[in-house]
Amino acid sequence: MRHICSLIAMVSQLEEQSVRFDFYQEIRRRKPERQILKHDVRLPRHYFDYLIHSGVLEVETDAPYQPGKTMPASIGMNIRSLGGNVLFDMCFAPQTYKLWQNTDASIEDLSLPADIFEEYVYRLGAISRFRYLGRIDDPVTATKLGENDMIEFKRDFLYSKTGIIKSIVAFANSNNGNLFLGITDEGTVCGIDHEIEQYGDPDKYILAITQYIQDKTSPFVTPFPKISLKKIDGKTVVAIFVEASSDLICGLDKNNEKYVVIRTNNRSVIVKDPHQIGEIYVKRKLGSEISRRLGLL
Repeated sequence: MRHICSLIAMVSQLEEQSVRFDFYQEIRRRKPERQILKHDVRLPRHYFDYLIHSGVLEVETDAPYQPGKTMPASIGMNIRSLGGNVLFDMCFAPQTYKLWQNTDASIEDLSLPADIFEEYVYRLGAISRFRYLGRIDDPVTATKLGENDMIEFKRDFLYSKTGIIKSIVAFANSNNGNLFLGITDEGTVCGIDHEIEQYGDPDKYILAITQYIQDKTSPFVTPFPKISLKKIDGKTVVAIFVEASSDLICGLDKNNEKYVVIRTNNRSVIVKDPHQIGEIYVKRKLGSEISRRLGLL
């Protein structure tokens, strides 16, 4: 099957274990159009060869290039922003389960039209996830937007622990999300300074939140939520950014029994239907688009 789009590597240096090249995208319609994606990329040769064997990469070099034997590889598209164009990182690892935890190599800050990006995801059998998409660092901006599918407020940590875990698990299983502690459901900033005083200092307080998330989720949430403290009018707010995970994440109740949560509109909903849980698992492992194309959803 002839594809209208291909990735092009103009090789500048061949080494025993790696290849150095300029990275292009070429669209062949009436007149071929080529655009630079990234200058001076270095990639381990077995991943470079994997792209060739996958049929997405063509090589331009002075002497004919002979790829080596196919070696196991998994490719992930780490999406930074969406729109007419998709900004993303292309990540490589030897096995799928190591993709986000132990990325061997990456090509960062690539940009492609959304339809072309989807085509490469499909042809590579790649897993896609969102990186920082929808991240809101400013609590004031969050209060103006109000609670939605990517924003949730909790008054505190000590008395909202169960709700915090539900929200984190829901964001990890559904989409990136922002959880703020020290803001009421109505969007009023009340702060958590009194809780910091109980722990003695901010570092111990952050450590307590981190430890609680680790203890009450399974498997280990990867990537782990980013936790930071923000000041608004002299009051301290905790900002927790949760990235969608490639694994199905479960919360643990008081008896350490597992439960699954997803995000629906502005609510975190516990899921009990085994079929629905299976769909979530498939999406986490393969990505929504690949799952649909394979007829699994």
